[in-house]
Amino acid sequence: MSVDWRMCLRRVWAGVCLVLVVAACGGETLSLSEYSAQGGALSVAMEERIAALDAEWNAQTPTPEGARSYWDRRLGALVEALEGFQALGPPETVTNLHGIGLDLFSRLITAEEALAVRVASFETVTEPEQWWNTAEGKAAIAVEEEIDAFCQVFQATYDATIERAVVSDLLWIPAEMKEIVKIDIGCRE
Repeated sequence: MSVDWRMCLRRVWAGVCLVLVVAACGGETLSLSEYSAQGGALSVAMEERIAALDAEWNAQTPTPEGARSYWDRRLGALVEALEGFQALGPPETVTNLHGIGLDLFSRLITAEEALAVRVASFETVTEPEQWWNTAEGKAAIAVEEEIDAFCQVFQATYDATIERAVVSDLLWIPAEMKEIVKIDIGCRE
């Protein structure tokens, strides 16, 4: 049995987008560059854990217990990432986006928890494609689509910093208003 890599990639991109937004809850206020770097590191760690789980699932003989274990560990990776994001402090320029990102990430976890419960109720092993084709799977995909749209908004926030280059030499402009962050957070169109 194999994992639908298109769906995995979709979840990874959703995670990348959300990590950078959700990384804004609490803790010491970071510069936009620090925020981006630390949020990106948390995102990569989450993505790697999920990719390893997917590879492990593909390499084993699927069992109902294996599916339950997969979902328990997957949810653990998401929750751990959320906790890491909550420990970071956003710069003022993305504080409003933080609330939206945190809500979306929480909704994604809730949707995937419902999907995990559904998968655990199956008496026989099913393919991951079947998991995502359930009502619960479709609900999780709908949240991911919202995340994809939100990712575009967040990317625009980073892109807007490039315009600051024209004022970077002016001494009287505060440093946070001169900060330029060039990053592609991998939003899907």
